[in-house]
Amino acid sequence: MLDKPESFVDLLQQHLGWYPLMEPCDIYKLFYQDVMGSEHLISSPEAFSQCLKEEFEPLLREPSERMLEPVRLGRSLLRLNLRAYKCRRQRVDLLIPPLLETARAFSGDITQLRAAWMGFVQSCEQGRVKYLYLKQVHQFAAWLEEHEFPAVHHSEAYRRAYLPAYRLISDKYIHRIGLTDAG
Repeated sequence: MLDKPESFVDLLQQHLGWYPLMEPCDIYKLFYQDVMGSEHLISSPEAFSQCLKEEFEPLLREPSERMLEPVRLGRSLLRLNLRAYKCRRQRVDLLIPPLLETARAFSGDITQLRAAWMGFVQSCEQGRVKYLYLKQVHQFAAWLEEHEFPAVHHSEAYRRAYLPAYRLISDKYIHRIGLTDAG
């Protein structure tokens, strides 16, 4: 979790290098995942499993996609890209237990999330984060305050350009699903 919100800048710059079309809501989603994890996505283990299988089945394999992307400093929480995972010809049901365990293990609170986001806003104001328009960051920050820092979807531009298909996984489960050499 973010001990010092400003230390998140290097990780964010890495994501901005991979995904230069990130908008403030995409950046916030990264913060949200770091602090809050993915438990908000799971109404029940059965529904989660069914949704994952339905999303996974039609995905095309993408060998050039990174398998794992850090969400948290120290790589203790990662995005597991499903198209890259599918290239390994592994069964999707092998993912379900570690993904559910990850969701149960990570939870934060709105106070931590607000502090992390405000650290990001300050980094933007100080010019430490490139590629963003400060006015958009301030507008989105006001929206977050008004809506009490909810979970959000990726922006339309991000979805069109990058077709995100991933789940959050703890680094301690990577070996269990045979991804010891994935990076």
